[in-house]
Amino acid sequence: MTIYAFKGPDSKEGVQQVFHSLENGESRFGWSYIPTADMRELRKRVQQHGWGHLTSEERHCYHEFLLEIKPGDYIVHINVPKWGLCTLAEVKEGYEFRWEDDDFNHRFAIDLKSVAQFDRNDKKVPNYLSARLKLRGKYWRIYAEEEFEQLLANLNRTREYEPKGRKDELQRLSGKVLPLLRKISEQIHHTHPNTRLEALMKEVFERVPGAKAVHWQGGRSDHGADLLVEFVDDPIPGLVRRDVLVVQVKSFTGEHGDTRAVEDIERAFKHYEDATMGLIVSTAGSAGGGLRGKLDELQETSGKPVSLLIGADLAAFVLRFGGDLLQQ
Repeated sequence: MTIYAFKGPDSKEGVQQVFHSLENGESRFGWSYIPTADMRELRKRVQQHGWGHLTSEERHCYHEFLLEIKPGDYIVHINVPKWGLCTLAEVKEGYEFRWEDDDFNHRFAIDLKSVAQFDRNDKKVPNYLSARLKLRGKYWRIYAEEEFEQLLANLNRTREYEPKGRKDELQRLSGKVLPLLRKISEQIHHTHPNTRLEALMKEVFERVPGAKAVHWQGGRSDHGADLLVEFVDDPIPGLVRRDVLVVQVKSFTGEHGDTRAVEDIERAFKHYEDATMGLIVSTAGSAGGGLRGKLDELQETSGKPVSLLIGADLAAFVLRFGGDLLQQ
């Protein structure tokens, strides 16, 4: 089972269109606003003639992952039927394209019996899964199968949840490791307060694969960006994709409820026109609901993915990419 999240439409009319389709047994994905956006045909043309054979609109509509979705996978529509709510469904048949509307013509037949709505901040949703249901772009994979099984059981009390062998062991290990990671985050706060934390994160980001340049802005004239990280990728020979990540670094303890970091990211998006995504890094142990709500709002208004690296996740990130810094 693979779990995919689809960002909901930007307009209320589009949200209702997608939700109505779900009620009638069909999941739909956007970026299909031209009659030639059928992914099956586009992939054939790319394989036969190369990427340059596609028009600019066809390239914009090209999302090859859609052809990987298969029966038994799950799709979660974020902010459908309204902001904060999600609708999930099990895929019954693979990818289909049918040109009927101005957009959302990528389609999947779903099992109507599986369709369910839930609030991603509800207690029924495991915390780890809830965090991964926040907007991260047009679509993304949700790597939380165990927690998703729990959610399905919570939404359907007649379905009995039984942890399965290896996953159960990993869950118990996670319960032991997470407190240690939170402690590491606290130590980072104590040893690297304020600008020292910015300097540390600069060194860590310089070690992230794909990061070609890391600029430490610093000071009052940073225009909302402590760091600017430039990523360069070449997914298809001759076609280079460049992304610029705006990073706000905050040294906190306890719960991070201050929303000024979100305002800083918004300010940076306006100043750095080439910025494509944002990230808040915080040593706090957890994020308050107000902070997460503001993050969601900024993603909605800016159309750019904005994420939060906090507490245990921050510690894991530093250990993964900056482990050599701790061995000096």
